[in-house]
Amino acid sequence: MSQQDSIPMDVADASGPIATAPAAGRARRLALVAALYSTQNLSLGFFTYAFLTIAQARGVALASIGAAAGIAMILTLKFLWAPLVDRFGSRRFGHYRGWLIATQSLLGIGIGSLALFDPADDFGVVLAVFAVLFLLAGTQDIAADAAATRLLRPEERGLGNGFQSAGSSVAQVVGGGLVLVVYGVAGWQAAAIMLAVFSLLPLPLILAWREDSTSFAQPTPHITLRSALAFFARPAVRLWCFVLLPMYTIGFTISYNMIRPILVAGGWDETRIGLVVVIGGSVVGVLAGIAAGAVVTGIGRKHALVWLGLVQVIAAFGVLPIAAGVLDDWLVLLVVALGNAAFAAAFAIVYTISMDLTRPESAGTDFTFFTTVTAILMVIAAGVGLVAADAFGIFAVVIVAGVLAAVGLVVTVLRIDRVLHAVDAAPPEGPSH
Repeated sequence: MSQQDSIPMDVADASGPIATAPAAGRARRLALVAALYSTQNLSLGFFTYAFLTIAQARGVALASIGAAAGIAMILTLKFLWAPLVDRFGSRRFGHYRGWLIATQSLLGIGIGSLALFDPADDFGVVLAVFAVLFLLAGTQDIAADAAATRLLRPEERGLGNGFQSAGSSVAQVVGGGLVLVVYGVAGWQAAAIMLAVFSLLPLPLILAWREDSTSFAQPTPHITLRSALAFFARPAVRLWCFVLLPMYTIGFTISYNMIRPILVAGGWDETRIGLVVVIGGSVVGVLAGIAAGAVVTGIGRKHALVWLGLVQVIAAFGVLPIAAGVLDDWLVLLVVALGNAAFAAAFAIVYTISMDLTRPESAGTDFTFFTTVTAILMVIAAGVGLVAADAFGIFAVVIVAGVLAAVGLVVTVLRIDRVLHAVDAAPPEGPSH
C-alpha cells in the first residue's frame, strides 16, 4: 500500500462542508462491528487457553511454557504501528476495509496452517506462527477500531462497544473453551481448522461493506508525528487516559484476578476452572457486554458510568466470600459470573468514551492508544495484586481492591464532566445521515 494510494474516493475535505452520503443500515453496521469484534482476539484465546495448556499436557517443560507466554506481549505493542494503518491504505478497496480484508484473510490462513504442525514436537515453529498471528491480529484490531469509530454514529457507539466488550468473551469461549473440546474429541488438526473457519466468518460482511458510503463526510485518514503529539495536548484526553481510566478500572482488576489463585489453592483442577471460569464466566460476559451497550445507549454516558461502576464495586467485594475459603460450586459460579459481567459492562462504557475522544482522521492510532494503556494497566494491576497477596494475604488484598474500586468510582464521577463536555464541544463528525 502506498501513501498516495491511501486517499479514498469521494471523501469530503475536512475543512469543507459536510456532505451527505448513502449509509448502510443500522443493523448492517452493527452486524459488521459485532463480527469484527467477535473474532478480534481469537488467536490470543487459542494461544493462552488452548495451545499452552495442550503443550504442557503433551510434556513441554513448564519453564518453556512460561517463557513462551511472553509472545502475547506483541499485542500490547500495536500502538507502535497503528500510525501506519492510519497513514497508508488502499484507494481501490477502501482505507480500513483494505486492511481488514488482508488481515482477516491472513489470520484465517495462518490459524489453519497450525494444523500442519504438532503443538509439542514442533513447539518452536508453532510459537513463530503465533508471533506472526499476533502481528496480524494487532493490525486487524487497529483497523477494526478505526472502522468502528468512523462507521458508528455517536448514539450507536454504546451498543457497538458493548459488542467489542462481548467480543473478548466470545474469543475466550471459542478460542479457549470450544477449541479444547474439539481437540479432546477430534485432535489438534480439527481444532485448528475449526478456529480458522470461525476467524473467516466476518469476511463476507467486510467484502459487502462499501467504506466510501459510510465515510463520505469523514476526514481522510492521515496522521503525522505532530498530529499524534497534538492528541495529548487536549486536557480531556490526558484526564481520561492518565487519571480516570486507572482510577475506574484498577481496583476491580486486582480483585478479579485473585479468583484463579484462590481456586488453584483450594484444589480446583484445570478442567473445573476451565468450565466455570473460562466458559461459564465468558458466556455471562458476552451477554453482559451487549446488555451494557444497550444501557449506555439508553441512559447516556455519565449515568452508565455510575451504574456500571457500581457493578464493578459490588463484584470487587463479591470476591471476599471465596477469598475466605467458601468454594462451593454455586458460589464460585455466582462470583465469576458477577465478575465477568462487571468487566464486560464497565469496558463497554470505557470504550465508548474513549471512542468519543478519538479523531476520525487518526481513529486507529488514537483508539489504540487508549486500549494499550488499558491493557498495560490491567497487566500491572494484576501483577501488583498477586505480589501483594503473597505478602499480605488474598483476603486483605481483596478488601483493599474493593475500597480502591469505590474510591475510583467516586473520583471518576466527580471529574467525568470535564471529559464529556470536551466531547460535546468537539466539532461535528461523521456523515450526517
